[in-house]
Amino acid sequence: MIHVGHSRATIYKTPSRGSVAYTVVWYEGSKRKRKSFADYGIAEIHATSKVTAQSKGELDVIDLSGEERLAYVRAREVLSEFNMSMDSVAIEYRDAKILLRGGSLLEAARYYSRLRLHDIPKKQISVVYEEMIKAKRAEGLSERYIKDLVSRVGRFAREFDRELSTINGPQLKEWLQGLELSNRSRNNFRIALQTFFSFARSQRYLPKDWSEFDSVPVWKSKKDEVEIFTPDELTTLLGVAEPKLIPFLAIGAFAGLRSAEIGRLDWAKVNFQSGYITVDASIAKTNARRLVPITDNLRAWLAPLAKKHGLVVDGQNLSRTVRVLVDATRPEGVDEHGDRHEPAVTWKHNALRHSYCSYRLADTKNAAQVSLEAGNSPQMIFKHYRELVTEAEAKEWFEIKPKKAEGKENILEMPKRVA
Repeated sequence: MIHVGHSRATIYKTPSRGSVAYTVVWYEGSKRKRKSFADYGIAEIHATSKVTAQSKGELDVIDLSGEERLAYVRAREVLSEFNMSMDSVAIEYRDAKILLRGGSLLEAARYYSRLRLHDIPKKQISVVYEEMIKAKRAEGLSERYIKDLVSRVGRFAREFDRELSTINGPQLKEWLQGLELSNRSRNNFRIALQTFFSFARSQRYLPKDWSEFDSVPVWKSKKDEVEIFTPDELTTLLGVAEPKLIPFLAIGAFAGLRSAEIGRLDWAKVNFQSGYITVDASIAKTNARRLVPITDNLRAWLAPLAKKHGLVVDGQNLSRTVRVLVDATRPEGVDEHGDRHEPAVTWKHNALRHSYCSYRLADTKNAAQVSLEAGNSPQMIFKHYRELVTEAEAKEWFEIKPKKAEGKENILEMPKRVA
């Protein structure tokens, strides 16, 4: 007797012509129904389907043929170890085929197993982001670099609070494209996200062949014009600079260190005896140690101010100090309209380093040498700094010394205004 709710069906053993047979008897309303089967399992399936349909008020049950019933029985046996219903299996199969665009589920499963993707932990983007920041700090990377990652990747992590493996290339492209920024800034976000996903792969939170970034473009941006100072402009700046700012200006102009590198440079790394400034990996933007020669004019600027140790620009607000410096180049008095004169020198973004690379390349004619000194690739040096200045201008640049800048014996006593 098969019971489901108040519905029931009975299976009778009904031998026929010496063979075993089974007859299912059930009622549809007041009508008595019966059907015989040679296999008890199939008879039981039929009886169960009828009483289930009656219990749910679904009397129009599909009548399976012999082959269909056998297929159903075999399918149920195969799926028994997974405890899944036939309709659940069909739905999962359909969704998988859609995702694979009709491809083979078996091949997909073999690929998944071969790469051991089942071993990849499920991680939230926010969790991986926190792990990355902690790891980068442990590596001793600069705080400026860490802050950039916090700003850019942190924003991404806040806006994509989901499982890491669910992110794909089109989503990344759409998010970056939607940022209301210049293409250059958008590309900076792209670089930061590449760092994030590279970290995730290194931790095996993503497959080794994860390549969603291949579909994320690099946005075109206008080539930035390289701005440099002329020898006269630098002479003016050095002539009005306060003593505490001179190392910043001189090292940037005559050694080409980046502003952040100068801000972390210790006097102990300025070795007049060896003739080199050591830029340790811990302060270098590229995380690679390099040696920069101390030119004769740089030595002349630094020697009177040098200390055994301590930060070269200790405790300075460089942005404010530079504003004061530029204002100090403003000529005294007023113009014919009664307005103050404009400063004689305009500050230019990253121009100290650009100037060094340009004049040094013109002087040495050796891009490989300048790249080692500046911490850039030879291709970058050749691309951005070739033929910006002449050899004569380069010689004039590296001849800028205290006496020339001031016209007196002591640069530190130079008046703070330019006539």
